[in-house]
Parts: sequence; C-alpha cells; structure tokens
Amino acid sequence: MRPWPRPEPGSPRAVRGSVPVRDESGTSALTEARRCHARSAEVAAGGSLHGMQPFERLRYLARWSEDDGPELLSEAADCLAAFGGDPAGLVVACRRLLAHHPSSASLWWLCSQVLAAPDAVDASWSAWQTYTDDATPGRLVSALPFPHDDPVAVLGWPDVIASGLAERPDLDVVAVRLRGQGDDLSRRLRRAEQPVRVVAEPELLTLEPSHLLIETSAAGGGTAIVPFGAIDLAAAARAHDTKVWLVAPMGRVLPDRLFQSLLRSIGDDDDTELIEADAVDLVVGPTGLDPAGAFTRRMDCAVAPELLRLAG
Repeated sequence: MRPWPRPEPGSPRAVRGSVPVRDESGTSALTEARRCHARSAEVAAGGSLHGMQPFERLRYLARWSEDDGPELLSEAADCLAAFGGDPAGLVVACRRLLAHHPSSASLWWLCSQVLAAPDAVDASWSAWQTYTDDATPGRLVSALPFPHDDPVAVLGWPDVIASGLAERPDLDVVAVRLRGQGDDLSRRLRRAEQPVRVVAEPELLTLEPSHLLIETSAAGGGTAIVPFGAIDLAAAARAHDTKVWLVAPMGRVLPDRLFQSLLRSIGDDDDTELIEADAVDLVVGPTGLDPAGAFTRRMDCAVAPELLRLAG
C-alpha cells in the first residue's frame, strides 16, 4: 500500500492537482492517502513497507534512475516517514538522498521540512500535500489573457507549465526546442493534451509570441537554474516586446544558503545556467505573479542546518 497519492502515468494534469480523483471502486485518492498515512505511522513505529526496512528503501531510492519528479518525491516522503522514531537516522537518510539526487530542489525542500519538524511522519504527509496542492499551474493560466490570439512560447515542455496549459486549449502554444533536447522534448509532447508546435530558438521571434514561459528547476536568493540558452533567448524576446515569465513552482525556491549548497553539490552543468530575477518581467508562483523583488525574498522552506554540510 502506498502512503501518498500517485499521479496517473502520462497525465500532465496529475503532476499537480488539488482535486481528489476517484478510482474505479469509487474511493477517492485523498481518502486512500489518509488511510495510508496511518500506515506510515505504523511503519515509523517499527514496521516495514513494501517488504523493505527503511534503509533498504533508502538504498532503492539512491539507485533511482528516472526523472527527479513527483514520483521520486512521493517515494522519498514515504521513506522519510519511516524514520520518524530515529532522528539520527533521519539526518543520514536526508543526506544520502540528496547526495544521490543533488539537483532536485523539491527533495531539498522536502528534507528541510521534515528535519525542521517535531514529527517526521506528519511533516512528510504535510509536505506531500503541499506539493500536490501547488496552485502555480492555475495561477499561470489565469494570468494569461483570455481570449488570446498571439502565440505563447514555452522553453522546452516542462511538467508544471504543461499541466497549466492543458487547461487552456484556446491558446496557440509553441515549444522552443533546446540544444540536445530533441528526444526528450518529443517524449514529453506525446503527453500534451493540446496541439503544440515545435520551433528552434532562431525561429521563435519571427512568430512574435506575446509571452515566453521559462520554468526553473531550482532557485534561491533571486537566482534560478534554467536550461542553457534561456538567458540569451529571454533578452532577445524582451527586446522584441515579448513578456518573459519565470515559472517557479512550490518547493523549488530555497533559502539562499540552502540553494548555494545545492549548487555546490551539482557542480558545473553544461545543460543549465543561472538567471537573475531582473532578467525576466515577472515570476509565476503559488501566489500568482510576483515582481523580481518579491521573488528575491521568497523562500519555500526554512534552512535545515544539517543539510548545509552536505557539500562541505
């Protein structure tokens, strides 16, 4: 039995969603999750889950080779809940998870939430609920004009932006192909719920899009990790009067000290770069549209001192 609601495979809308769905038996996913939350408390008291002891589960997650997305966060929340009665083991578990998945800001956020809480089981459950209830996709689509005739461009096809745009079939959406992203982009677009045109970066400005949406994988202190090439593309778009919005979902904006630890852990990465908040027009997050100054002050969690020593 799984303690956390699962996104349906291939469903962008399932990545983020606050509305409980029902399975074929008529039982809501939220009800099932609450039942499984009680099971997590049993595990924390010394039981096992999926036939694994907590450190066996941890080794399984350390070998996780899929995307560091919602499924990993769900499994990690489940795993950390099992260390509820072992504070020292919880610290070791968090550090080991981050050592193997250093680029996942959501995992840093989860570990910080759990380490700062008096009850690891409740904190794991609460963090997962906060993550799945993220309002960023809805804030994004409600902020885009309606009706709207001009193209809306997206850098790549990231999960949260895709989840939001699925609710706006009226939009003419264009995905900008990134360097070396051909196969991954094609795989992601096969799950799209509306037609999406694909263009190379040099072609974008000839379409005169009204907006360029860029999703960050991690951020802190007013700086965000974005795909390589995003800075130049954003500058060119703004020069042609295209509005550039940075999309920063819940769990990806860390306190600056924690973000610096993340950066030290991942080292140099030729596929990403750091963009400053003032290089975009607005930032879209769980509360809506924010100016650069507000984004600089935003922190989705507190600093967990135990994680600052992860990268030395």
